[in-house]
Amino acid sequence: MPSIETGATTSGGIPDYPADFIAARRTLQRLTQENLADAAGLTVRTIQKVESERHSPDVQTLRSIARAIGFDVAVFDKPTPDQEKRQQEEMKRALRQTALVPTSPIRKANDFYSRNKAWHAILINTEAIEADDALALAASISEWMDDLDGIWEISTASQRLDYASSIAALCQELEALDYPTHFCSFRQQHMRDKGALWDVGLISFLPKAEHDGDRYGLVTLDDP
Repeated sequence: MPSIETGATTSGGIPDYPADFIAARRTLQRLTQENLADAAGLTVRTIQKVESERHSPDVQTLRSIARAIGFDVAVFDKPTPDQEKRQQEEMKRALRQTALVPTSPIRKANDFYSRNKAWHAILINTEAIEADDALALAASISEWMDDLDGIWEISTASQRLDYASSIAALCQELEALDYPTHFCSFRQQHMRDKGALWDVGLISFLPKAEHDGDRYGLVTLDDP
């Protein structure tokens, strides 16, 4: 984990670089404090305190915020002028290919049954998982999604419910290890065929947070 070099401080000794950086990036990405709090799994009050420099964020808080805005926690290191210029250019490129989407946890069969369908593509995001036992469960859920590709739409209602129940059981085991499974979908324009719109399903395994209801996340609109 890189050290957090905060540079200049306020008169109260609280580092001002993370505060300025977070507020600027949030505004640039057209996120409200509520959106950022949802995406990071933090409370709105925490975001407000960090941005107002009344709270010196620990590494875990910065890691959650960095993940929410789609960057490595190293972005909070105090950059040189040249590094800051490169960061700005990378941010602008990333913003052209990102979207804010709402996600909901899978805790019971109907959380999956009522929302799943035949997708043009499915994205599985496991980057937040560090524990091996949790990663094994995430891999099992990913395998289920591969198995359902092409058969969900031709399955009976009873079969779909059985599939959803099996996936929900794995999600419950994973949440017991502090990684709730979040599910959402979004529509994107095909990168090469501009007349084609793709329905994309997203399953994301997020660390347990201050609240674990519906959240928001940034997705990269790459060609599936």
